Amino acid sequence: MDDLIKTFHIDWRLLLAQGINFLIVLSVLWYFALRPLMRIMKEREDKIAHGVKDAELMEEKIKQIDRDREIEIKKGRKEAQEIVGKAEKQAEEIHDQKITKTQKEADRVVEIAKQQIRTEREFMIKDVKDELGGLVSLALGKIAGSSIDEKAQKKMVEEAIEELRKATLKN
Repeated sequence: MDDLIKTFHIDWRLLLAQGINFLIVLSVLWYFALRPLMRIMKEREDKIAHGVKDAELMEEKIKQIDRDREIEIKKGRKEAQEIVGKAEKQAEEIHDQKITKTQKEADRVVEIAKQQIRTEREFMIKDVKDELGGLVSLALGKIAGSSIDEKAQKKMVEEAIEELRKATLKN
Protein backbone atom coordinates (compact mmCIF):
# COMPACT_ATOMS: atom_id res chain seq x y z
CA MET A 1 0.00 0.00 0.00
CA ASP A 2 2.87 2.29 0.65
CA ASP A 3 3.98 1.73 -2.88
CA LEU A 4 0.63 2.74 -4.13
CA ILE A 5 0.64 5.95 -2.07
CA LYS A 6 4.10 6.83 -3.35
CA THR A 7 3.26 6.04 -6.92
CA PHE A 8 0.23 8.31 -6.98
CA HIS A 9 1.79 10.89 -4.69
CA ILE A 10 -1.04 10.79 -2.20
CA ASP A 11 -0.44 12.72 0.97
CA TRP A 12 -2.61 11.40 3.77
CA ARG A 13 -2.56 14.76 5.56
CA LEU A 14 -3.82 16.48 2.46
CA LEU A 15 -6.44 13.76 2.06
CA LEU A 16 -7.55 14.21 5.65
CA ALA A 17 -7.69 18.01 5.24
CA GLN A 18 -9.77 17.58 2.08
CA GLY A 19 -12.13 15.19 3.95
CA ILE A 20 -12.50 17.73 6.75
CA ASN A 21 -13.08 20.51 4.19
CA PHE A 22 -15.67 18.31 2.48
CA LEU A 23 -17.49 17.72 5.78
CA ILE A 24 -17.41 21.46 6.56
CA VAL A 25 -18.75 22.35 3.09
CA LEU A 26 -21.37 19.61 3.39
CA SER A 27 -22.42 20.92 6.85
CA VAL A 28 -22.62 24.52 5.55
CA LEU A 29 -24.60 23.39 2.50
CA TRP A 30 -26.87 21.34 4.72
CA TYR A 31 -27.48 24.18 7.16
CA PHE A 32 -27.77 27.09 4.70
CA ALA A 33 -29.02 25.45 1.52
CA LEU A 34 -30.50 22.01 1.93
CA ARG A 35 -32.48 22.62 5.15
CA PRO A 36 -34.19 25.82 3.86
CA LEU A 37 -34.72 24.15 0.52
CA MET A 38 -36.33 21.15 2.25
CA ARG A 39 -38.50 23.52 4.33
CA ILE A 40 -39.58 25.41 1.18
CA MET A 41 -40.31 22.14 -0.60
CA LYS A 42 -42.36 20.92 2.38
CA GLU A 43 -44.31 24.22 2.46
CA ARG A 44 -44.89 24.01 -1.28
CA GLU A 45 -46.00 20.40 -0.95
CA ASP A 46 -48.42 21.42 1.83
CA LYS A 47 -49.73 24.30 -0.31
CA ILE A 48 -50.24 22.01 -3.26
CA ALA A 49 -51.99 19.41 -1.09
CA HIS A 50 -54.12 22.18 0.43
CA GLY A 51 -54.86 23.57 -3.07
CA VAL A 52 -55.89 20.14 -4.33
CA LYS A 53 -58.09 19.65 -1.28
CA ASP A 54 -59.64 23.12 -1.78
CA ALA A 55 -60.13 22.39 -5.47
CA GLU A 56 -61.92 19.15 -4.62
CA LEU A 57 -64.09 20.98 -2.08
CA MET A 58 -64.82 23.71 -4.63
CA GLU A 59 -65.67 21.12 -7.25
CA GLU A 60 -68.06 19.45 -4.80
CA LYS A 61 -69.58 22.84 -3.94
CA ILE A 62 -69.99 23.62 -7.64
CA LYS A 63 -71.73 20.29 -8.15
CA GLN A 64 -73.99 21.01 -5.16
CA ILE A 65 -74.71 24.50 -6.49
CA ASP A 66 -75.55 23.00 -9.90
CA ARG A 67 -77.91 20.50 -8.24
CA ASP A 68 -79.51 23.29 -6.19
CA ARG A 69 -79.81 25.46 -9.29
CA GLU A 70 -81.52 22.63 -11.20
CA ILE A 71 -83.90 22.09 -8.28
CA GLU A 72 -84.67 25.82 -8.18
CA ILE A 73 -85.18 25.91 -11.94
CA LYS A 74 -87.59 22.98 -11.73
CA LYS A 75 -89.33 24.62 -8.81
CA GLY A 76 -89.55 27.91 -10.74
CA ARG A 77 -90.94 26.15 -13.80
CA LYS A 78 -93.52 24.37 -11.67
CA GLU A 79 -94.54 27.65 -10.03
CA ALA A 80 -94.71 29.32 -13.44
CA GLN A 81 -96.94 26.52 -14.72
CA GLU A 82 -99.16 26.89 -11.65
CA ILE A 83 -99.36 30.65 -12.18
CA VAL A 84 -100.19 30.16 -15.86
CA GLY A 85 -102.80 27.56 -14.92
CA LYS A 86 -104.35 29.90 -12.37
CA ALA A 87 -104.30 32.76 -14.87
CA GLU A 88 -105.98 30.59 -17.49
CA LYS A 89 -108.56 29.46 -14.95
CA GLN A 90 -109.21 33.06 -13.89
CA ALA A 91 -109.47 34.15 -17.52
CA GLU A 92 -111.95 31.36 -18.15
CA GLU A 93 -113.95 32.34 -15.07
CA ILE A 94 -113.94 35.99 -16.15
CA HIS A 95 -114.97 34.91 -19.65
CA ASP A 96 -117.79 32.79 -18.22
CA GLN A 97 -118.87 35.66 -15.97
CA LYS A 98 -118.91 38.06 -18.89
CA ILE A 99 -120.89 35.59 -20.99
CA THR A 100 -123.36 35.12 -18.12
CA LYS A 101 -123.59 38.86 -17.59
CA THR A 102 -124.07 39.45 -21.31
CA GLN A 103 -126.72 36.71 -21.44
CA LYS A 104 -128.54 38.24 -18.48
CA GLU A 105 -128.32 41.68 -20.09
CA ALA A 106 -129.65 40.26 -23.37
CA ASP A 107 -132.48 38.50 -21.51
CA ARG A 108 -133.29 41.74 -19.71
CA VAL A 109 -133.32 43.68 -22.99
CA VAL A 110 -135.54 41.00 -24.57
CA GLU A 111 -137.88 41.12 -21.57
CA ILE A 112 -138.04 44.92 -21.74
CA ALA A 113 -138.73 44.70 -25.48
CA LYS A 114 -141.47 42.12 -24.88
CA GLN A 115 -142.99 44.33 -22.21
CA GLN A 116 -142.88 47.32 -24.56
CA ILE A 117 -144.47 45.22 -27.31
CA ARG A 118 -147.23 44.08 -24.89
CA THR A 119 -147.83 47.65 -23.80
CA GLU A 120 -147.93 48.93 -27.36
CA ARG A 121 -150.22 46.03 -28.37
CA GLU A 122 -152.60 46.78 -25.54
CA PHE A 123 -152.49 50.45 -26.46
CA MET A 124 -153.14 49.61 -30.11
CA ILE A 125 -155.97 47.22 -29.17
CA LYS A 126 -157.52 49.93 -27.03
CA ASP A 127 -157.18 52.43 -29.89
CA VAL A 128 -158.68 49.90 -32.32
CA LYS A 129 -161.52 49.18 -29.89
CA ASP A 130 -162.24 52.86 -29.48
CA GLU A 131 -162.03 53.48 -33.19
CA LEU A 132 -164.04 50.35 -34.01
CA GLY A 133 -166.58 51.23 -31.37
CA GLY A 134 -166.95 54.65 -32.91
CA LEU A 135 -167.25 53.18 -36.39
CA VAL A 136 -169.74 50.52 -35.26
CA SER A 137 -171.77 53.18 -33.43
CA LEU A 138 -171.71 55.38 -36.49
CA ALA A 139 -172.67 52.44 -38.72
CA LEU A 140 -175.46 51.34 -36.37
CA GLY A 141 -176.64 54.88 -36.09
CA LYS A 142 -176.92 55.18 -39.81
CA ILE A 143 -178.46 51.73 -40.26
CA ALA A 144 -180.92 51.84 -37.43
CA GLY A 145 -181.29 55.50 -37.24
CA SER A 146 -181.57 56.86 -33.79
CA SER A 147 -183.96 54.20 -32.48
CA ILE A 148 -181.26 52.12 -30.67
CA ASP A 149 -180.53 53.30 -27.19
CA GLU A 150 -177.08 53.83 -25.88
CA LYS A 151 -176.91 50.58 -23.81
CA ALA A 152 -177.84 48.40 -26.75
CA GLN A 153 -175.40 50.26 -28.94
CA LYS A 154 -172.60 49.69 -26.40
CA LYS A 155 -173.46 45.99 -26.18
CA MET A 156 -173.30 45.61 -29.97
CA VAL A 157 -169.96 47.40 -30.09
CA GLU A 158 -168.51 45.06 -27.44
CA GLU A 159 -169.78 41.96 -29.28
CA ALA A 160 -168.20 43.20 -32.52
CA ILE A 161 -164.93 43.84 -30.76
CA GLU A 162 -165.02 40.35 -29.16
CA GLU A 163 -165.61 38.69 -32.54
CA LEU A 164 -162.77 40.74 -34.02
CA ARG A 165 -160.46 39.64 -31.19
CA LYS A 166 -161.33 35.96 -31.73
CA ALA A 167 -160.67 36.31 -35.44
CA THR A 168 -157.31 38.05 -34.71
CA LEU A 169 -156.21 35.35 -32.24
CA LYS A 170 -156.91 32.56 -34.76
CA ASN A 171 -154.56 34.21 -37.26
